[in-house]
Amino acid sequence: MSRLRQRALTLIAALALSAPAVGASTTPPRAIDNPPPAAASQAVQDLVIELSQGVSDVQATGRERVVGKRKRAKLSKAEAIGAARTSKRLNDWLADHAIAKVKPTFDAAKGLWTVAYISKRSNGTEVTQAEVLVRDETSEVSEVRTGPQVAWMMARGYKGAFGRGINRPAVWLTLCALFLVAMVDWRRPFSMRTLDLTVLLSLGISLIWFNDGEIFTSVPLQYPPLAYLAVRLGWLAFKRSRPVRAIEMEDVAVTQPRRPRVAGGLPTWALATLLVVTLGLRFGLNAFDSNVIDVGYAGVIGADRIVDGKTPYGTFPNDCGRCDTYGPLNYLTYVPFELAMPWKGKWDDLGAAHGAAVLFDVIAVLGMMALGWILSGARLAVALALAWSAFPFTAYALESNSNDSLVAAMLIWGLVAARRPFGRGVLLGLALATKFAPAVLLPLWSRSPFPRARSQGRLAFLAGLCTAALLTGWVLFLDGLDGVRAFWSRTLGYQFGRDSPFSIWGQYPALRPLQIALLGLVVLAALAVFRFPKRMDLVQFAAISGALMIGMQLTLTHWFYLYIPWFIPFAILVVVPDWPSPAAVPRRAEIRHQVSEAPAGAWSPA
Repeated sequence: MSRLRQRALTLIAALALSAPAVGASTTPPRAIDNPPPAAASQAVQDLVIELSQGVSDVQATGRERVVGKRKRAKLSKAEAIGAARTSKRLNDWLADHAIAKVKPTFDAAKGLWTVAYISKRSNGTEVTQAEVLVRDETSEVSEVRTGPQVAWMMARGYKGAFGRGINRPAVWLTLCALFLVAMVDWRRPFSMRTLDLTVLLSLGISLIWFNDGEIFTSVPLQYPPLAYLAVRLGWLAFKRSRPVRAIEMEDVAVTQPRRPRVAGGLPTWALATLLVVTLGLRFGLNAFDSNVIDVGYAGVIGADRIVDGKTPYGTFPNDCGRCDTYGPLNYLTYVPFELAMPWKGKWDDLGAAHGAAVLFDVIAVLGMMALGWILSGARLAVALALAWSAFPFTAYALESNSNDSLVAAMLIWGLVAARRPFGRGVLLGLALATKFAPAVLLPLWSRSPFPRARSQGRLAFLAGLCTAALLTGWVLFLDGLDGVRAFWSRTLGYQFGRDSPFSIWGQYPALRPLQIALLGLVVLAALAVFRFPKRMDLVQFAAISGALMIGMQLTLTHWFYLYIPWFIPFAILVVVPDWPSPAAVPRRAEIRHQVSEAPAGAWSPA
């Protein structure tokens, strides 16, 4: 500051000497020459720079004094480390992990110490094994993060991080009770249907430990229900195909005009009432007690980019830098809501994400109603819609405001359009344009779920896929070829290379060979159903679709509860209705015998 003062005093003195005295002559003395313009300009510039630097120094000094006075650390580094070691959870983790160094850091603004325990790998890279947050004022441990919790916020068990109010036991158990009361056949409460419905709900057991941040318990618990459902759906498809496969008839098609019925004993008006109650609960929670996770945030940002004429891929901000990993339809569906409720450049309540999530859920509910109406009328329509709306994990996706119900909605309407290869191709293509997991259904869905598939049907299905690609793929070209080049690396390339602690494959890398073998088995099954079974009805079509979707999920390195709605429509369609047994079709020899004994004109082959 001394140089600044000197220059300021010099300037003031110069101004005083050069100023004319009052009443004196306005003509300056000849002895004082005017300085050149360049020199005067340089002097002023130097003074401005000195003044700016001086002000910055004063402000910095003031901040340091205020912060030092307000948030001076009460604990020493050694005391912070000692407080951290009082955590039993930390000590249990460190007992199995060698630590190379301990690094305590103090956050003056929050008054928190973060004590990091760091290990070294064989290649010399450092890995933070644990972090302990210690309050400086009280020496209390406020949070302990071990293993994956250090890097993964979603593994820390923060209350309401996904879905908020839906996680309250009263809400969750109410939905479970409504689901069972409406769907169970109470005339046969100990049937396999009851077991299947119970296993669907048992996926919530794993969620209990996840919500507590105990992912080394929650992850293993997610696999038994998934494995059971995959095997069960596969078995139901095989069991239903056995009498059909035994009949090798090429010239006769015998049908049995029987419809599925709702197994439960509740009247239709009661089912409709429960449907209204569950929908009111779901949408009320979304409006008043839900949150927007990164998936919904990604949809809003992507829509904002499209509105601005930019491709979403490779153009996301840093706070959601890896959120451009979804298909183009995901971002397109948020555009109307982003136009109505524009993004403000930050992760706030994001009304556009709420609006889109509600729309996805409504489309799914309407699809379940349409499917039930086509199959059996109003009663089954209400029952299938209620099964979707009362199932807790579909509400979990809605209250998290994610895009996963959009995948399910496209697949539901694909079932509605199952008889039409072009429509089936368009809807499966739209599901693929949201997330890429439904690709496992491509060989199966190229077939019609009715007695025989034709080559013309497969061509129409392929045309439907191409139509879906055209309807959504233009988003990649908004920035020329830059979006096309970024698409692979930001989507599939990222997904194939990502690591995650939310699967046994991520937690135990030594199981990688088993993961690859299981993936190979799922791929072989997906290819096999391109040809077998030779004859297939809608029940088998849905059962195989569900089994393949679950099988694919079993092989994922990153699995999460939001993926459950992807296969729930198939499981509901197969398990909830009471389906009639396949028609008993006579063998070829029996048909020939019946034809020979039939009166003239009474029967003719199709």
